Amino acid sequence: MLASLVSACGKTSNDPTPTSGGTSTVAPSTAASAAPAAGKPVTIKFAGWGDPAEKEVFTKLLKSFQEKNPNIKVEYLHIPADYVGKMNTILAGGDAPDVFYVPDGDFGRWVSQDLLLPIDDFMKNSSIDTADMWNSALVRYRYNGAVTGQGKLYALPKDIGPTVLYYNKDIFKKMNVPFPSADTPMTFDQLLDTAKKLTVTNNGKVEQYGMGPIWWEGFVMGNGGKFLSDDKKEFLLNSKEATDALQFAADLSNKNKVVPSAAALKDMNDGQMFQTGKLAMMIQGRWMVPEYRKLKFDWDVAPLPTNGKWSGWSGSVGLGIFNKSKNKEAAYKLVEFLGGPEGQKEQSLMGFAIPSFKSMANTDIFLQPGQKPEHASVFIKAAENEINGPWTNLPNAKWWDLLGQSMGPMWEGKISAVDLMKDLKPKIDKAIQEGNPALFK
Repeated sequence: MLASLVSACGKTSNDPTPTSGGTSTVAPSTAASAAPAAGKPVTIKFAGWGDPAEKEVFTKLLKSFQEKNPNIKVEYLHIPADYVGKMNTILAGGDAPDVFYVPDGDFGRWVSQDLLLPIDDFMKNSSIDTADMWNSALVRYRYNGAVTGQGKLYALPKDIGPTVLYYNKDIFKKMNVPFPSADTPMTFDQLLDTAKKLTVTNNGKVEQYGMGPIWWEGFVMGNGGKFLSDDKKEFLLNSKEATDALQFAADLSNKNKVVPSAAALKDMNDGQMFQTGKLAMMIQGRWMVPEYRKLKFDWDVAPLPTNGKWSGWSGSVGLGIFNKSKNKEAAYKLVEFLGGPEGQKEQSLMGFAIPSFKSMANTDIFLQPGQKPEHASVFIKAAENEINGPWTNLPNAKWWDLLGQSMGPMWEGKISAVDLMKDLKPKIDKAIQEGNPALFK
C-alpha cells in the first residue's frame, strides 16, 4: 500500500518510483551565457521522465519552442527510470540541466538545498495568467526559507493529477449494484456497504474484491483530520478524526475483508487485479486514463469517499530552473512555454493529466467527449477541492518517512490506530523539529 502511494506521489504518467542513487552522463555545458534577447544563440538542457508517448509529445513541444525561439537550442535529457535518484547525482555534481521536472514530493528538499531559482521576477512580465491556474498546483512550489506553501515561487506546474475512485461498470451491472454518483461522494459507510456487495467469496477464498488498497491520506482529509498544525510545527494524526479514518481504512482489509491484504497482493497487485476484473473499485490518479482506455470492460470515475464535502489530495510535477543555470532567461522562456497554454494543451490531449489552466480544463481539450471516462468532469471538481499531499508540507520530510515506516503493524491489524498514533506523536514531533530547525527560530 505504501509502495503504491510513493509511486503515485507527484506522479503524472509512468513517473518512476525513486530507488537508489544511480548515475547519468550529462555532457559539460558549452552554451554561451549571454541572454537570448541579445541575439546570441544559446543552448540549454531540459530533463524529464515519461513513457514513449510522453517523450514523443515533449520532443514535439521542444521542436515547436525552438522554431519560435531560433536563438535557443534545447538538448533533451530523457530519464525513463530512477529519475529522482539520477537527478540527485546530477544536482550534486553542480552541472544540472537548466530546466527539469520537479516532483512535488522532492521540491522541498531541492529548494531548501538552494538548487532551484525563484521565478517571481520573471513572472512579472510573463504571459502566464496565474489567476487561471489551480491554486493548489501553484502553492506547492512556494518556499519562504522555512516552510513550503508560502513565499517565493520556484516552479510552474507541469500538471496537476487529482485522485478519484475508479470503478468497473461491468461488475456493478452484473451484481446489480447502483453506480457511484459523479456529483456526491459516498460516505465511508456507503463505501463499505457497496464494497461488501461487490466482494465475492468461494469456499472461504475471496475471488473478487469490492475495493482496492486505501490511499488513506484522502480518508483522513475526508473525515476532517489533519496531518500537521496550521503552523506545521505539530503532528496531529493522533486526533479522533484522523484515527477514526485510519482505523476504518485498516478494517476494510483486516475486519471486513473487502480490500486485499498485503499477502493477497503478492501474486497480483491492485492494478493488475482491477485490469483483470478481480477488483471492482480502486483509487487512482488521472495518469491512469491512457492505460485504462485500452481495457476491454467499461469503467468510469467518481469522487473519493468522504464523510463530508469533496476532499483528498492531488499529485503534481513542476518545471523548475537550476539555480546555477548560465542561461536563466532562456530557461524561463522554456518553462513559460511548457507550463503555458500550448504546452498544457499538448499534454492534456494525451489524457494523463488535467491542464494547469482552469479555463482549458473545462473544454473538450481535457473533457474529450466520446472517450472514457464518461464523467471526466469529476477530475475538475476534484482539482478544485483536493490539496497537495502531506509529504509536501515541510522541506525536510523525515517526519513523513518515519510515519510511513511505522504504519505496517496497523495495516496488519496488530495495533489500533489510536495506540499507534499515540506512540508516534512525540517521535514525529521530534523529527519535525530536528529536520526543520528554521521553522522553530
